[in-house]
Amino acid sequence: MKNTVKRTLALLMAASLALAVSACGNSDTTSSTAGSDTAADNAAAGDFGPVLTRIQESGKMVVATASGYMPYEFIDISSADQKVIGVDMALGEKIAEKLSEKLGVDVEMQIEDTTFTANLAAVAADQVDIMLAGMSPTEERKQNMDFSDVYLQAEQRLMVRAEDADQYKDLGAFDGKTIAVQKNTTQETIAKEVLTNSSVTSLEKIPLAVLELTTGKADAVVIESTVAQPYLIANPDLVLCDAMLPEDRLYKDTAIAVPKGNEDFLEIINETIQECKDDGLIDQWIEEYSQICAEQNES
Repeated sequence: MKNTVKRTLALLMAASLALAVSACGNSDTTSSTAGSDTAADNAAAGDFGPVLTRIQESGKMVVATASGYMPYEFIDISSADQKVIGVDMALGEKIAEKLSEKLGVDVEMQIEDTTFTANLAAVAADQVDIMLAGMSPTEERKQNMDFSDVYLQAEQRLMVRAEDADQYKDLGAFDGKTIAVQKNTTQETIAKEVLTNSSVTSLEKIPLAVLELTTGKADAVVIESTVAQPYLIANPDLVLCDAMLPEDRLYKDTAIAVPKGNEDFLEIINETIQECKDDGLIDQWIEEYSQICAEQNES
């Protein structure tokens, strides 16, 4: 109930601001022309959209994620509070720092760790401020949420048991085989639309899909190369096979999702992404957190 009241107040405030801006624009076009041209600058001037208003009032950026998608987000089992860490969480911290600068308040991350399916519903319903979950900006998803610039691109691959790798030289070799995937992901779509003669097992978390493979219940996992890396480091019995997906399905872009109608927030997110890319932080985080994941898998 409290969240609903906050959300309603934020929306009413945004509507009032929009009316005020419209009225000023009718009486003073010179001022409007001389003003800021970017959403980020508007935010700096205090003219916020619904999500930025919510974040400024609460001092929190509510982040939807789904741990278990290494190295993007996973549980730090060595920490006392079992916190969620990873590439996405490191990027989220940088966004929170940028928001603190732009909004004039200290902004901290509040992580809502559920499932990928629940994340999609939460961001579409404006129940969270941002979704950081190694997510691909598909056309279908764009109908319900808005996306940032791409911050990472990886290959979509098929991971198999090393002892079976020689038999998988092309996609036809997977006919009649069982493919494990994470539910409601681009990998699930690929398995169902490309590997049409295979049986697809959809699970809520990638570790469950990998477990199906290692225990012999599945013959392969459709997985992006970045996510496969820590599993391959920790388990020499797993490999990426030679069979390659079609060119139009081979690459996966990763971006950040926010509720629709928050262009000012996206401007700030995109600015942060570019700075992190320029500083080489994305690649640094991938290497760092892949190693941590591997060490946790070995322990």
